[in-house]
Amino acid sequence: MLKFLNVKNFALMEELSLDFESGLTVITGETGAGKSMIVEAIAVLCGERVDDILIRTGKEFAEVAGVFQVSKEVIEALKNKGIEVGEELIIKRKIQRGKRQISYINDQVVGIGLLKDITKNLIDLVGQYENQSLFNPQNHLDLLDRFAGLDVQRSEYKKNFLHYINLKKNLEELQEDLKTKKERIEFLRYEIDEITNANLKIGEEEKLKTEKELFITAEKRLSLINEIISLLYESEANVYSALSKANRLINELVAIDPTLKSVNSNIELSSNIIEEVCRQLIDYRENINFSEEHLEEILSRLDLLNRLKKKYKREIKEILDYQEEMKSELARIEVSEDEVKNLKETIEKLEKEIQAQAEKLSRERHRAAREMEKKILQVLKKLGMEKARFEIKFEKKLLCEDGFDNAEFYISPNPGEELKPLRKIGSGGEISRVTLGLKTILSEIDKIPILIFDEVDTGIGGRIAEAVGELLLEVSRNHQIICITHLPQISVFAHNHILVKKEFRDRSTITIVTKLDREQRKMEIARMLAGREITRKVVEHAEEMLQKVRP
Repeated sequence: MLKFLNVKNFALMEELSLDFESGLTVITGETGAGKSMIVEAIAVLCGERVDDILIRTGKEFAEVAGVFQVSKEVIEALKNKGIEVGEELIIKRKIQRGKRQISYINDQVVGIGLLKDITKNLIDLVGQYENQSLFNPQNHLDLLDRFAGLDVQRSEYKKNFLHYINLKKNLEELQEDLKTKKERIEFLRYEIDEITNANLKIGEEEKLKTEKELFITAEKRLSLINEIISLLYESEANVYSALSKANRLINELVAIDPTLKSVNSNIELSSNIIEEVCRQLIDYRENINFSEEHLEEILSRLDLLNRLKKKYKREIKEILDYQEEMKSELARIEVSEDEVKNLKETIEKLEKEIQAQAEKLSRERHRAAREMEKKILQVLKKLGMEKARFEIKFEKKLLCEDGFDNAEFYISPNPGEELKPLRKIGSGGEISRVTLGLKTILSEIDKIPILIFDEVDTGIGGRIAEAVGELLLEVSRNHQIICITHLPQISVFAHNHILVKKEFRDRSTITIVTKLDREQRKMEIARMLAGREITRKVVEHAEEMLQKVRP
């Protein structure tokens, strides 16, 4: 709600201060008094650029300031922009000759873009202003949905759609990630298989090296063993035979001298030892392998181990550890492949769900559109537009966060005219009345709290003017309305009445505003009825009109 407006050095307004209240406020006054300049000042607060020609003659700057009571949504939006706001929002614009215009929100300098972004959710300037929300096709689908009571359904759809988009984005990222990892996957699989096929074992290399050395020395070892066995056991003059002969001789000697019996025992022990040594050497000789094929296998195996060690720059145990690391990495990547598969299935399922939700939304919208068209035509008829046609046209688009419908309001204000987009209405009076009709139908769902009407009474009078007043009063139950009017039939419905006058003081013309009490209202309505000659009968008629609406 606009609570207070202060204007300095703007057009004919030297300094003007106005307190506003909720409900319907009308601004009246003679032609040229400066009524529309109040609307122009509010437009400046909304970010409209104005020429510095509107700066009052003899002054270097003009200033417009407004105090607003705002909703929690607006407060939150401002906080997100870094602007702290309490229960009140103060907007100020300063227009300087030959310099840039400066905008303030709560004494903080802001850009014109932010100012427009904030005020478009506060004020609808009904008339020939670019920022009027109802004439922006981008708002039509939202208005239709709120009229149809589809807020919850649309919110649920939007949540699912955004989840769907997020999943698709995740899928694209995963697929791109897997694409870049494809070579890595092939590399890991190759090296894991290579190490697996090598069948590496810890300690194998040392064992093979020992076997290799034994193969290399096999011939020499065999020759030495044969020579030892020959000396000890097999040659004509072998040690074993000599000991046996010596043992017989010792036995004869012991028979002569028993004291030499211990010598006999030692010779027998030596013979047994030599016999055991020969047996061990014979067994060892039997196990000496001269197979060239087996040696080749050992050398080939050692060569493989050396190549792997050189390739991986690791010892055998470290190669096996590295293989486990690669297996873990590959498992993680393969999980991503499974995730892609599962994600695709989830997306396909969700896509079917949101498609069904979008189709249901579309059916509800088409149904609500016919109902809304009917109600708006009924209101337009009350406003003197009996032959008007109104239609909500749909176009199908790709699925997005509000479904697959585009909706735009079309109207033909007069007989014989073709339907055209609402935004292309040329007449200011028609714009105001069509807006009033739409606002009447949408008053309970329209979130913009302040409506400013400048030309709502253009080209009307009598019964239609009274109908306009009734509708303005009805809409004011849910919105603050500020309406400039020349018609008493509209003025009598107001909760608050402001009179604008032009006076000549100190060789200059200034605009004066007065908030009227009940008696003053009666006299102003009488003036609007009769002009300059206000008779008692006219005053009585004015009183009757007020009594009828506000007893």
